[in-house]
Amino acid sequence: MTVTLTLSTADVELICSALETHEYWELGYQLPRHDGAVFLPGDSIQPHDPFWPARPTEEEVVAIEAVRRARALADVLAAALRSGMGS
Repeated sequence: MTVTLTLSTADVELICSALETHEYWELGYQLPRHDGAVFLPGDSIQPHDPFWPARPTEEEVVAIEAVRRARALADVLAAALRSGMGS
């Protein structure tokens, strides 16, 4: 299902900010966090991931997928702003 909405640029920016906050304080609460960011497996630029020395638990996998969905939505909204669709 697709929903079409008309939102102002300010509204989209607010939603993007809310998604980032939601990712940190709710979705990623039990995941590794540092300096205001949630770290998912593969996020580290170091050869050895200091945040994920072991495989995620089933509970962490659910949280990881929720964070990925929130990030994907934020990416779509940010792309719409960059393309001028949010004016």
